[in-house]
Amino acid sequence: MNSRKFSILNLLCIHLVSALLLVSPFNSALAQKVNTTLTYSVNLPGKISNKTPVLILLHGYGSNESDLFGLSAAIGPKFITFSLRAPNNTKDGGYCWYNLEFLSNGQFKYDYNKAKESAKKISSFISNACKVYQVDSTQVFLLGFSQGAIMSYELAFSNPKKIKGIMPLSGRLMKETKELKIDWANASKVKFFIGHGTSDNVINVEESEKVNSFLKENKVNDLTFKKYPIQHTISTEEVTDIQRWLMGVSK
Repeated sequence: MNSRKFSILNLLCIHLVSALLLVSPFNSALAQKVNTTLTYSVNLPGKISNKTPVLILLHGYGSNESDLFGLSAAIGPKFITFSLRAPNNTKDGGYCWYNLEFLSNGQFKYDYNKAKESAKKISSFISNACKVYQVDSTQVFLLGFSQGAIMSYELAFSNPKKIKGIMPLSGRLMKETKELKIDWANASKVKFFIGHGTSDNVINVEESEKVNSFLKENKVNDLTFKKYPIQHTISTEEVTDIQRWLMGVSK
């Protein structure tokens, strides 16, 4: 692998410092097994009912389910939180929602069919998890970072009736997702919190600016877009903003 490819992979495989955000104690008495092919971690609230909202965490390229799991405690005890591991392997031992082919000119190609397959697996996981834990399937939120953010857009637009809101951080919208026959009657009701670093040198902040404009053009009802003076990562300020937003839009 040449040095250019290596530097790109390093940037894409940034691991967030989850240790700074301690996960609340695991309530093993409430633990259940979800029927899925995906590996996952779960953080359970002290009490679960049919009104408990659901948070799904989707990590970035080259990472795993541990990367975002620390956000569980920062979000608060209200949610049952599942952090999912992407089903595809990367060459450096990580995981991805869809494969990337790095080109000699510094660009890359992606496998949209793999993205669709991953979206179906995530959607199936959500249905099964809600059924097993008997929680509120009308209160499902997705938080994704980088490639995970891209997947959150794919899920919101391909199955908007299933998703209450998404938090795509440092992501972009795939052209294939944008070209889907989007059910705007329902997609416009999905709640969006878009966050992006102004110094992001992996996915330029302009990508989120374009998504923001696209959503406004299609009259999305609940849209928040915030920029942060950071690179390709998540700041504590961003986490605080997400927490406030999520508490406001969930029951």
